[in-house]
Amino acid sequence: RVDLSRSRLEMMLKVLDVDGAVRRVRGGWEATGEPWTYDAERYARVAAERQAEQRAMLDYIATTGCREEFLRRHLDDDTATPCGRCDNCTGVHRSPDAAPEAVRAAAERLRRPGVEFEPRRQWPTGIADLSGRIKPQFGAEPGRALGRLTDIGWGTRLRGLLAEDAPDALVPDDMFQAVVRVLAAWDWVQRPVAVVSVPSQSRPRLVRGLAERIAQVGRLRYLGELGYRAGSPGQQYNSAQRVQAIRATLTMPPELAQALRGVDGPVLLVDDRVDTGWTMTMAAALVRHAGAPAVLPFALAVTA
Repeated sequence: RVDLSRSRLEMMLKVLDVDGAVRRVRGGWEATGEPWTYDAERYARVAAERQAEQRAMLDYIATTGCREEFLRRHLDDDTATPCGRCDNCTGVHRSPDAAPEAVRAAAERLRRPGVEFEPRRQWPTGIADLSGRIKPQFGAEPGRALGRLTDIGWGTRLRGLLAEDAPDALVPDDMFQAVVRVLAAWDWVQRPVAVVSVPSQSRPRLVRGLAERIAQVGRLRYLGELGYRAGSPGQQYNSAQRVQAIRATLTMPPELAQALRGVDGPVLLVDDRVDTGWTMTMAAALVRHAGAPAVLPFALAVTA
């Protein structure tokens, strides 16, 4: 999974790339040898500009003069004159209140659960024994999630549930009912016959509990969860390193492999969130390799 620290690291590398201190190469990044120091004065100027932009937006909202003239003068147009069309020029100020039926329709749309996400189709560059397209016999079908972490609506609830400091608890009942609606609306070619969960270090109770409850409600077999080999995953600055780290830690327990050899339909693969997609991709490959004819990925949240 990609956490905020990895996102910040990726952003920093892009800044260093622009400044010529690093460059992107096959499989990651490398230093160019060019000297680089943190330009505190430059970044202070950037921060001051951002604050000035925020103040300008607030001033635009609060102005009692012509709004078009305000914008044009802010862009250094000395010829700006009142437009005669904006709310301040005409004196027509519309109410910010929305019609009750529009509010109800928007609320219903925000509460509607379910987003589709595509599985990975290509292996990242930089891995000697994995290259090109992922073979069909090891790939997953398009997946479903309850919502996006970046959205409002369910995204707000999911951000709280999956926050780093949130307790490892079972999925709330109303959220689980939304999960059931997502699964019921899934237009799969063949209904899953079993459920497998992805192991989680931070939220094992949440993920396993979700998978077991889905199996119970859907009258499916819960076959268990994939294994997790303890140890340092190493550096994960790019997709190739991420895949290598997952290969080193994600395992197929013998009892789960035995159970998968007997399934005669798709397996629902359950996790809490999908970030880069590589954990779900590698987990699906393990499940397919063990004998599952198809894998249907499901997660509570996707990050994008």
